Amino acid sequence: MTKITEPTVDSTRHTKSSAQKSERLYYLDWLRNILIFGVFLYHVLRPFDPLMPWHINNAVKSDAIMGILLTINPWGIPLFFLVAGAGSMFALRRRSNRQFISERVNRLLIPFIVGSILLSPFQRYLEALHNGRFEGSFLSFIPEWLAGLIPDFWFTPGVFGDWGLHLWFLAFLFLFSLLALPVFSWFKRDTGGAFVSWLGRLVEKRGGILLFVLPLALARVLVLPFVPVEVHGWLDFVYFFLFFVVGYIFYADDRFVSAVRRDRWLLFASGIAGLVAYFALSAVYGEDVVIGWGFTFAFPGSIIANLFFTLISWGWALFVLYLAMTRLNFSNKFLVYGNETIMPFYLVHQPVIIVVSYFVVQWNVSILVKLLIIGISSLLIGLGLIELLIKPFEPMRRLFGMKPKRGDEVKAKTTAA
Repeated sequence: MTKITEPTVDSTRHTKSSAQKSERLYYLDWLRNILIFGVFLYHVLRPFDPLMPWHINNAVKSDAIMGILLTINPWGIPLFFLVAGAGSMFALRRRSNRQFISERVNRLLIPFIVGSILLSPFQRYLEALHNGRFEGSFLSFIPEWLAGLIPDFWFTPGVFGDWGLHLWFLAFLFLFSLLALPVFSWFKRDTGGAFVSWLGRLVEKRGGILLFVLPLALARVLVLPFVPVEVHGWLDFVYFFLFFVVGYIFYADDRFVSAVRRDRWLLFASGIAGLVAYFALSAVYGEDVVIGWGFTFAFPGSIIANLFFTLISWGWALFVLYLAMTRLNFSNKFLVYGNETIMPFYLVHQPVIIVVSYFVVQWNVSILVKLLIIGISSLLIGLGLIELLIKPFEPMRRLFGMKPKRGDEVKAKTTAA
C-alpha cells in the first residue's frame, strides 16, 4: 500500500506507521472470523425472537433472546464493515485497482450469484411450507420463487436480500469496494491525505474519537425521509458504507488506533449510555414507536433515536476492536483454518440452520434444548459440507469464494515464470 500523504503534508510521520508496517495484523483476521461466527449464532437465535419474525419461527418466543439480539444488532455488522474497509487498505497496498476489483469479483460477486441460485430457493421453500403459504413439491415451488424475484422497484439495495437472503452482505461488500475505490485513491493524494491528517488531529484530543458519531447519525437522519422502509435498503447501505470508508481511514493514520486504545473505556461507556437511553425511550414511547423512528422520519424522535443508536454502534464497535488488538494479535492453526473456510461457512450456515430449525421447532422441548440442537447440529453439518463437498474440489472452491489450493498457486506461478 502506498503512502497516504506526500511529504508536503505536515503529519506524514503519523500516516506511515499503521499502514506501512509489513507485519500482518492478525487481530483483524480474528475479528472477521469471530464476527462471522457471531452471525451464525445470531441466526441460531432468530427463530425465538418475538420482535422480528424470521424464515422459521418457534411457537414460543424469548424476551431474553430479543434483548440479546437488540444489543448485538447496532454494532456487529458495522464493525464487520469497518474491518472490511481496513482490509481493503492493506489489500490495495499489494494490488493495483484492477487486481483489487478482480479479486472482489472472485471472492464476493461470484459467491453471491452462486449462493443466490443454489441456496436461496430451498430456504424460501421451507419458509413457505413453515408459514403455510405453499403446499407441494420443491420443483413446483420454483416458478413461484422465480416470480418473486422480480421486484416492483429495482433501484434499491433491498433486492440483494430478496435474491440472496443472508448473502446481501456479499453484494454490499462488492459494491462498497467499487464505490470506495475513487475515495481511497483520493486519500493517497495531497488533498485527501490532508483530510485524513485533519481527522487525525481531531482524535488526538481525548474524546475526539466520539466526534465521528455526529456525521454517522446525521447520515442516517438525512437518508430517512427519502428511502422506503425495507430490510437492508438504502439506510443500511449508506450507513455501512460510511463504516467501510472509516475502516480505511483508521489504518491510514496511526493516531486513530492510538485514540481507540486511549479512549477505550470512554467508548465502552458511550455504548452503555446509548443502550440505556435507547431502552429508556422504548419504555416511555413503546418499543414499536422507537424502532419506527429508525425507519421513518419523525421530528424530533428520529434524530434522538438515531443519535443513541449510532452511539451504541460506534462505541461498542471500537471497544471490541480495542479488545481484539490487545488480545488477539497472534496466529495459530484455528485462525489459519478460519481464514480458509470463512467464506463457504458464511454461504452455507443459514441454509443449514433453516433446514435444522424447520424440524426442531416442531418438537415439544424447551427453548434451551432447541437452541443447543440447532446450534451444534448446524455447526457440524455446515463444516462437514465444507470439508466433504467444497474444500477438496477446485471448481467448488472457486464458486464458494475460497482461494485456490496452494499447489495450484505454485503451479500457476511456475507456469507464468
